[in-house]
Amino acid sequence: MPPAAESSAFFPIRVVSNETGVNAITLRAWERRYGLLTPKRTEKGHRLYTEQDIALIKKVVALLDRGIPVSQAKAIIESGNDSGPGPNRSGQPSQWNQYLSQLALAAELFDDHLLSSTLEEVSQFFPTDIAFRFLLLPFYYRLREQAVTPLDQARLSFYAGILQGRLANALGRTSEDDTRGSVILADLGGDTDLELLLTGVMLRPLSIRTVRLAGRSNTAMVKALLTQPGWKSALLQIPADPDTTLLQQLQALAAESAGLLFCTGHDNTQAGRLRQHGIIPLSGDLQKDALTIRDVLTGINE
Repeated sequence: MPPAAESSAFFPIRVVSNETGVNAITLRAWERRYGLLTPKRTEKGHRLYTEQDIALIKKVVALLDRGIPVSQAKAIIESGNDSGPGPNRSGQPSQWNQYLSQLALAAELFDDHLLSSTLEEVSQFFPTDIAFRFLLLPFYYRLREQAVTPLDQARLSFYAGILQGRLANALGRTSEDDTRGSVILADLGGDTDLELLLTGVMLRPLSIRTVRLAGRSNTAMVKALLTQPGWKSALLQIPADPDTTLLQQLQALAAESAGLLFCTGHDNTQAGRLRQHGIIPLSGDLQKDALTIRDVLTGINE
């Protein structure tokens, strides 16, 4: 593309994040650590990206999905060997598939050492949100689909427990300036709180303060916290098909606390019912959901 066309359109980091599914803090890390991107800057220092940058980010995400670490992505793209999904061109299993095999073996044997060491290695090569979205959560869903016998269910619980611990640790470890809003994370009956926790982890780099209510919560607990200074919103994990009683409780919670209530875990066909009861339904795309929460709470356009 000629230089004139390159300068015809620039996009702020929020738009690029929405388009690619990669959060802003990850984009900035790819720029600083690996030199993958060189965005232009406004007079105030805000990053601006081109269409070519967006295409490059999508290529990097495709490589991550194949199990290639971001540290190798730039060289692979420059070599022209980045096309095509699945295993790498040499025919050897991708690093991603090797991790899947290690996770499967660890779950099969209830080997917490192998599972923990695999997760630790994954964390060295991939950002938390990428690793969970493309590897760790999909493997959880696969285990859940296969959980027919009590032993299968035990494997699912074993794996989920370790993931929950790592996400909870990541949630508490993040140290950004929490000045743009606050969100309570509470599980009101969803199948798992893994997505709830991961969304919380993704909110923290957006300068959204979070507090997690561990275990199964109820609307009375959430209401009590929403009436405290500084807490005006909650992200609630609910069942896929919430019953009328829960919807009525949520409606009363929204009215009596004057707080913003976001819900996740529901089937998409329930979005209309939730809105009718004063609840903001999320899409299930964790990256977009985190940005939606940030935007509703703050209206900040990075």
